[in-house]
Amino acid sequence: NYSEDSETLVTVYTTWNHALIALVKSMLDDADIRYLAKGENLQYAEPIFAFPVEFQVMQRDEEFARELLKDVEESIEIDSPDDGESEDDYEED
Repeated sequence: NYSEDSETLVTVYTTWNHALIALVKSMLDDADIRYLAKGENLQYAEPIFAFPVEFQVMQRDEEFARELLKDVEESIEIDSPDDGESEDDYEED
């Protein structure tokens, strides 16, 4: 039963990246912010990263959590293994 006294969870960060999931969890834990990593278990059921993880916190912690996580970047690139050759090294006949 929902009551007016119960708090609502709000999403403060979403990612598919396993490294960022671990980083965000660590940051929220260190700040003593209680959170729900919604969808985290689905990450391991589908190895193709079909489901994002949504980090949800209580409304009272939203502003602090957003400020804490504002510099977490989604720009971590996953490169293919470098074999020392570039596309420029190949010539078409």
